[in-house]
Amino acid sequence: MDDRAIRFHHAGDVTVKAGRRIAPRRLHDYELVYFPVGTQSGYTVSGSEHVLDRPCVLFTRPNELHEYRFDPDRPCRHMFVHFDIGRQSGLMDYRLLEEQTCCVFPLEDRSLVPQLMKQLLYLFHKRPPRWISLAEKLLLYMLEELESALEPAGADFDEQTLPPQISDALHYIEAHAKEPIEVERLARNAGWSREHFTRTFQHHVGHPPKQWIMRRKIELAAQLLLQRPDSVKQIARGVGFADEYYFHRLFRKTMGMTATEYRRKYGDARMRELAPPDDWGRFYPLNHFFILEKRKPDV
Repeated sequence: MDDRAIRFHHAGDVTVKAGRRIAPRRLHDYELVYFPVGTQSGYTVSGSEHVLDRPCVLFTRPNELHEYRFDPDRPCRHMFVHFDIGRQSGLMDYRLLEEQTCCVFPLEDRSLVPQLMKQLLYLFHKRPPRWISLAEKLLLYMLEELESALEPAGADFDEQTLPPQISDALHYIEAHAKEPIEVERLARNAGWSREHFTRTFQHHVGHPPKQWIMRRKIELAAQLLLQRPDSVKQIARGVGFADEYYFHRLFRKTMGMTATEYRRKYGDARMRELAPPDDWGRFYPLNHFFILEKRKPDV
């Protein structure tokens, strides 16, 4: 390899016929696969079988023995990329690269992997100026998201231990983060008084419900500041803040800087020139393989 952190080999967006199998094999490189829809497909690695019954990402390491058994009753779409990582890149410290770590990652609603994977394939198809550098950044973000999922303290709470009323409230907040959300409504949905709901929510989540709602709105706004060219005012209104000045105060308190400073520090205007987040099939051919670099065949 040269001194690049990542070297891409090939990628694709394909829909395979129902019942297809990929016999046991070992790869010479890393493979990241995104399944956008849950099916009854199966993935077996090192003798452990996983049913891919929800949107997920698979991460296969070099020389890991694995096989695929696709859903017997329905076609299965998946997007994938094969790559190598430079030994001197600093990425080799990732626990993700260790064989004994998790290899199947169910995707949360807030995951950016679906958009990033499609943008990655768009770059492979169009190959605009500096496409390799842009592609590396997109892949690195996906690897960071998967790596963070391995951290035991990476989440604010363990959803499996939550009462169903609190879990439902958290899902409601995520699904309606762009809308006004009243604590009274969450309490009614839970069948509890506001006082009991607030005490229970804070006990399990670590934040009062109103504070958590505002935090999630600000975090969503931070994402949108990097993904969209909209003005700060438009983004503030888009996540449910009618009072722009309140949004600015809350953003600075939560993120430690103003929204404008956040966009200037972390934004990259080139990212906004990639494919828009809908009607992806118009931007690169579906059922297509992108050959980026020749390699010896896998076994």
